[in-house]
Amino acid sequence: MPEQNITQQKFDRIVDSNDWFKHDEAVVVAVSAGVDSMALLNLMMNLPKQNRPTIIVAHVNHHLREQSAEEEQYVRDFCSKNDLKLEVGNWEEQNHPSNGIEMAARKYRYDFFSRVMNKYNSRILLTAHHANDQAETILMRLIRGSFIKDLVGIKQIRQFNGGCLIRPLLGFSKKELTNYMKDSTIKWYEDDTNQKLDVTRNRIRHRLIPFIEAENNRGIEHIDSFSQQLDLMKKQNDYLMGKILKNIKVVRDVYSLDNFLKLPDYVQVGVVDYLIDQKVVDGLNVDIVKQATALLNNDEKPQGVVDLSDKWVLKKEYDKFLIENINQNVITGFKNEYFVVTLNKWYSEDNIQWMITDSSDVSDSEAKRISRFHLFDAEFPLIVQKTQNRDRITLKNGGHQTAKRLFINKKIPVDKRHSAQSLMTDQGRLLAILGYSESVSIDNSSARVYTLIIK
Repeated sequence: MPEQNITQQKFDRIVDSNDWFKHDEAVVVAVSAGVDSMALLNLMMNLPKQNRPTIIVAHVNHHLREQSAEEEQYVRDFCSKNDLKLEVGNWEEQNHPSNGIEMAARKYRYDFFSRVMNKYNSRILLTAHHANDQAETILMRLIRGSFIKDLVGIKQIRQFNGGCLIRPLLGFSKKELTNYMKDSTIKWYEDDTNQKLDVTRNRIRHRLIPFIEAENNRGIEHIDSFSQQLDLMKKQNDYLMGKILKNIKVVRDVYSLDNFLKLPDYVQVGVVDYLIDQKVVDGLNVDIVKQATALLNNDEKPQGVVDLSDKWVLKKEYDKFLIENINQNVITGFKNEYFVVTLNKWYSEDNIQWMITDSSDVSDSEAKRISRFHLFDAEFPLIVQKTQNRDRITLKNGGHQTAKRLFINKKIPVDKRHSAQSLMTDQGRLLAILGYSESVSIDNSSARVYTLIIK
């Protein structure tokens, strides 16, 4: 049987068994003109009549490549030829940011999809993520250092714009979809940016995935199966963690520190992870959970705060702890005001921006200066607090200079001295007076390198 028929029949069975949408409702299909989304569109068009919804094609011209205009015209012609409704979003060049263009493009894309859904009163958006995308995501998260629960990868269905975003092709490999399109003799366009090896996902796609497929032609399928098993384990874990939290709860969203500390270490980490995950949707990483767990176990700090995101902090207050929604990063009201630093996050202080990162690939053209520190795990979490006159910067010759002398030598105004902040290790070692000077770090091959970027 031709690949075209096998793939269509497989897709028909998936749609029929999941009952994602009705034949008489509008479904928005995201189409880029690439092989994956054109395959999804064609599969949808050839569903049995009783399962085929009204298809609304949503195409975004990002104006990032010369080929974009040609791709838009191709999608327009295809939809016209096949009597499909089409909505086109144009992300004009004057709206492109100078930094973070991929994230901004994604935001524009999904904001546009939301508008299209609203226009047609649609509750369903379909995207063409497939099994290779799933494998790439899992491998990328594994390499970068993610929680096991995040290795579940891309979810097939999630809430979006009051409805659902569905990825019906997660059970199909890239090869399977490409062969289907070849058999269907349908044209598609290749995005040349997908070939650039300066992007982590592209290196995984073009180097690691082919190696896995050569080693085992079912390798991508096995990664997907692994993801599904992890998803089941996560559901089991969430059920048990919910019960543990009920046992240590004092009042709503406030928990007993004493009861928490009675739990085994490995359970404590799981509880903190689960508790944070209920509040913080994006940006959670392994280091944040380590820092929060360390703070809760630190007898020398009866009070403290770990910054989880722009809106949320974990706060320790003597015999209890909680996760709190805030509107600023620096938490006041403690004897020695300070906050715990989140790695890989930008902070704004006075006229500077700064971040400390564990990434080995650091490049920022706007950086005022970049400093590197060799730090051991025992020196975390890092904290920022008001600079004291006695704080001492480590110099190149191994000597030290107090903050007071530094300010005098640099002729820093008194009001600026009072607002200065110090970046310190958990053990009290001064790494930097932010924006003014950094300690010289002694090379140590057994310690990990962290980079402070000052803008």
